[in-house]
Amino acid sequence: MQNSILKEKLHQAVDSADSQLLEILFSIVSEFNESNCELTPQQQAELKRRLELFDSGKMKFATWDEMISRIETE
Repeated sequence: MQNSILKEKLHQAVDSADSQLLEILFSIVSEFNESNCELTPQQQAELKRRLELFDSGKMKFATWDEMISRIETE
């Protein structure tokens, strides 16, 4: 999903959220902003590669059951 769509959906969710959900979201955002986690150049390249696949619609997804089935048949 594109960032603009995600932002729009998040704005809608926040606008209609109850106090419990708002506290959870605030906690997540605060934790994210406080973390000083830096990615290595290799991790950044991999993240960029995966985001490009996702944004282009080329990333393939599977359900948990599908993944278990694949693992069992290998």
